[in-house]
Amino acid sequence: MIRIIFENDKEIEIEGSETSKSLLQISLDAGIPHTHACGGNARCSTCRVLVQEGQEHLLPRNEKEIALSHRKGFPENVRLACQTKLNGDITVRRLVIDEEDQTLAATFSDEVSGTEKPVAILFSDIRNFTGFSESHLPYDVIHILNRYFYRMGEKVLKFGGSIDKYIGDGLMAIFGLEESDPLRINLAAIRAALEMNKELESLNAYLKNHLGAQFEIGIGINYGTVILGKLGHPLSMSFTAIGDSVNSASRIESTTKKAKARLLISQSVYETVQDRVIKGRSFQTKLKGKMGDHRLHEILDTKNNCEGSSWEEIRYRLWDKIDVKDAGSWIRLVFHAAAIFSSDGSWLGLEGSFRFPSILGEDDNRGVRKHAETLMSLLQKAKEEGRENLPSFSDLIALSGAIAVEKAGGPRIRIQPGREDAPYPQGRMEMPVDSPDVTLAEEYFGRMGFSTQEMVVLLGTHTLGWHQHGSFTDTPNVFNNDYFKDLLIDGGNKMLACDRSLLGSEETKRFVLQYALDEKLFFKDYSAAYCKVVG
Repeated sequence: MIRIIFENDKEIEIEGSETSKSLLQISLDAGIPHTHACGGNARCSTCRVLVQEGQEHLLPRNEKEIALSHRKGFPENVRLACQTKLNGDITVRRLVIDEEDQTLAATFSDEVSGTEKPVAILFSDIRNFTGFSESHLPYDVIHILNRYFYRMGEKVLKFGGSIDKYIGDGLMAIFGLEESDPLRINLAAIRAALEMNKELESLNAYLKNHLGAQFEIGIGINYGTVILGKLGHPLSMSFTAIGDSVNSASRIESTTKKAKARLLISQSVYETVQDRVIKGRSFQTKLKGKMGDHRLHEILDTKNNCEGSSWEEIRYRLWDKIDVKDAGSWIRLVFHAAAIFSSDGSWLGLEGSFRFPSILGEDDNRGVRKHAETLMSLLQKAKEEGRENLPSFSDLIALSGAIAVEKAGGPRIRIQPGREDAPYPQGRMEMPVDSPDVTLAEEYFGRMGFSTQEMVVLLGTHTLGWHQHGSFTDTPNVFNNDYFKDLLIDGGNKMLACDRSLLGSEETKRFVLQYALDEKLFFKDYSAAYCKVVG
C-alpha cells in the first residue's frame, strides 16, 4: 500500500495498481474537494500542491507541467496535481482551498508566492529625519528624499541588489535573488552599504550648501532564509520578502543609532565574510521583539581580497561611468558596434571591429565615440593593474548597453563574457535607412536574422535618447514602453520616419499595440532580442 497524506484534509492509502492515476484524481476519488478550474488539463494552476515529504516518490514533470511551471515560476516542491503521478509515500498540502483562493489564483501574476530562499536583507534609515521634515517646505522634503533614494538605490543596483520597498525615509533591499553563494551575496550587500555611506558624504555637501542640513544614516544587514513572493490586493501586488530574517535586519538597523555605528551586520553575515572585511566593534545586545542576546559587528571597510572576478570588478567600474542622461547614447553604441557586415553583405555582428579608427572615426559615430574610448580606457587600466582573464572590448560594449537599460529603469539583462575581438577590421558598419517604408527596415533586420517581432521590439530602444531634431519621447532618460504608446497616440510625431513606418503594416502595428499595452512583455522580449544582438 502507498500512503498519501493531504495535510489538513485526510490520509489516503492506495494500491500499487492505482498509481496510474494522477494525484488530482486520487484526491477527488477520496472525496477531497480539490479545486481544478480548468478540468485538470494543465491550463490553470488551481490544483497545485506543496510537496512536504516524499518528493523523490513523484514522477518527473511531463511537458504540460513543465510549460506551466516555467511560466508560473513554480519551485521544485510545487506540483500540478492533475499532471503528477507517484510511486511511493508522500505528504502534500493543497494551495487553493476554497472559492476565494480560486479567485485569487486567477488574478495572480505569473510569479508564484511563497518561495523560500536564503538572501541578505539590508535596511537603511535616515536618523532624526522628523526634525528635517518639520523645518523645511514639503516640496524640499520630497525633492531631497527622492534625490537621496536615487543615490542610495544606485548603489544597491550596482552590486546586484533589488530595492524591495521605501518605508518613509527608510529603504529595504534584497541581495541574492539570482545568486546562491553566501559569500558573494553578503559581500555584495556590504560593499553596497559602504558605498551608500560614501555617497551620503557627497549628498551632505549639497544639503549643507543649499539647505543648511546634513543627514546621518544607519544600515543593518542580516542573512537568512526568507519567504519571497507577491503580497497585497490582486490589483496592487508587490514582490517582497517576509520572515524573521527580515525583521532581524530591521532591528539591527535600529540598533545603529544607539551603538553610534554606521553599519552593523549580524553574526550570520559575519561568519561568511570575516576574512574579507575590516571590523570595528563586536558586541552582544538585545533586539526589540527578539528573544535572547544577539551578536552584532560593526564594519568599517572591506579588505583587498573582497573583490570578485575581473568581469565583476570592471562591471562595477563601468556602472559608475554610465550616467542615466547618457543611457540613449550608450545603447546606440551597442547597435552601431553590432552593425558590422562583411563585403558579401552577411552580418558579422559584435566582433570588435568598431574599435579601429576606420570604423570608429566615421561621422555616424561622433555621438558614441567617447563611450567607446571610455571602454578602451577601462580595459587598458585593468591590464596595467595586472588583472587576469580580462573581457574583450566586445564584451564591454554588450555590458554597457545592458547597464544603460537597467539604470534607466529597464530590465536587468544578464550579460556574460566570452566574445572575441577581431584582430583587424573585418567588415564595414552599415546602419538602417530612415525611411517610411517598413519593408526596408524588415529587410535590414532580416539580414541580421531578426523576425518582424524582434525588429519592432528593438526599435523600442528609441524610448531612450535623442535624434538630431530632439527626443523620441517625452521621457528620454527612462526605459519604458512610452515609445509604443506615443506611436499610437500621436503617430510618433517626435520620432523618425522608420519609427512611424511601424504603423504602416497590420503586422507591425499589432506588435506596437501589444507592447503599448504590456510593458512587462516589452521588457521580456527586449531582453531576449538584445542578447541576440550582442551574441
